[in-house]
Amino acid sequence: MTQLAEILFSNTPPIAWPQLLTLHCSQKNTQIKQVTYCQGQFNISAQERQVMSKNNNNESNSHYLTLIGPTIASDALLNLLSALSQLQVSAQSSGDIIIYPPATYSLENSPLTHDASADTQASTQGDIVVLGLTKLSVKLRQQFNDTLASWSNDYHIDYALSQTLPSLKQPGVVLMDMDSTTIQIECIDEIAKLAGVGEQVAAVTAKAMNGELDFSESLRSRVATLANCPEAVLTQVADAMPLMPGLELLIATLHQANWKVAIASGGFTYFADRLQADLGFDAVYANELEIVDGILTGKVIGSIVDAQVKADTLQALALQYQIAPQQTVAIGDGANDLIMLKSAALGVAIHAKPIVQQQAQVALNHHDLEGLVGLLHAADCVEASWC
Repeated sequence: MTQLAEILFSNTPPIAWPQLLTLHCSQKNTQIKQVTYCQGQFNISAQERQVMSKNNNNESNSHYLTLIGPTIASDALLNLLSALSQLQVSAQSSGDIIIYPPATYSLENSPLTHDASADTQASTQGDIVVLGLTKLSVKLRQQFNDTLASWSNDYHIDYALSQTLPSLKQPGVVLMDMDSTTIQIECIDEIAKLAGVGEQVAAVTAKAMNGELDFSESLRSRVATLANCPEAVLTQVADAMPLMPGLELLIATLHQANWKVAIASGGFTYFADRLQADLGFDAVYANELEIVDGILTGKVIGSIVDAQVKADTLQALALQYQIAPQQTVAIGDGANDLIMLKSAALGVAIHAKPIVQQQAQVALNHHDLEGLVGLLHAADCVEASWC
């Protein structure tokens, strides 16, 4: 097996590994149930072993490592396997690295045709590789994370190290922040620019998103600067909202899988309602600006949708739609999304502020929202067969 790895694996993209292994083993009448990597060697097993082992306290100390990228080359994956295996040896961990059959995911919202050229397919599909990491101690997990962060930057591949994998084959729910997550702007900053107080408001927004200010208090102070702004400005901003790339693909993927997708935003219903009408979100929750005779009063009606409200909304949606806890996903970018991200089975930060990247379970830095599509297909790899 080592010779096969040296000759073929290093020159073949991971997505082709199942075919290579099936061809290799069919000649020897060997059924492939599992492929593992340990200390520089690939090993084929006719028996499958579950990754989610338990420690003495009946707690899982095993994880799934999902890698997603427009292309995952063999040399990149082999370098990572080698680095992680060396860390295991240094930590005197006996755990193998389980390699699941790789897969692909869509990079854009257009179906592939069977007669499409290889170049076209390569541009519309990304690669998924899922590794099972057994016996991962807290210390070893931190060392893995440090190695993964460096490797991710070198190869521009995003990763998720998690103990569960939500599956599109079961109902689920995704709750999303709006500003700088479903859309590429902060709506209040855009309103403020047109109202002539752009720099003043943007500075406060930045501090709030970095967790330097109380969100509710900062929002009310920013909205106060918009007093006497005409409603037509809101319409102008709503008409020009740039969607986050991958948003339409994500929504289509979720609805096709019978998932629910909603917005919980510290922004405003004026924009969330427009997105729901245009794109089909199942629900939206946001703050309501007070408008009298077509003019903003500088006030917010009712209570503020803050960090805790977002987290509570995720739990309420799961209860409403009878979604299992392991099928809940949240995605956001600011400090006021952290509680929501931590309350989800899979909490994903996208192009996030430093404090969020440090605390979130998963951070997408090289993808837009198509990256979440890739992560949600990771469970398919675990459920797939090598044969």
